[in-house]
Amino acid sequence: MKKPHTIQVGDLVRSYDFPDFQDDKRPSFVEGIVEAITDHETHPTFRDCNRYQIHVSRRVFGGKERTDQIGVRVFPPVNGTPSWLGGVTEGVVVLAKKED
Repeated sequence: MKKPHTIQVGDLVRSYDFPDFQDDKRPSFVEGIVEAITDHETHPTFRDCNRYQIHVSRRVFGGKERTDQIGVRVFPPVNGTPSWLGGVTEGVVVLAKKED
């Protein structure tokens, strides 16, 4: 099995709304650049876990392109965070690594 890339600030990523359905014919996700990785100990809002701060450049919901939410920021949990549904989160994937 291929080891997933470590996600870093500057990477282009896709964050699935429903990670269990990544291969679904009607996926829901956002794509964008990781601007920051929050620290749950110091972030004023997200105190439950570390999160990726993603500046959205593309939105697909139910398999259809959407223009709402373009330019907003979303904060999915960092991959590997324990999920309240059991298991761990793994809904963010790297599309392109930041160029040095």
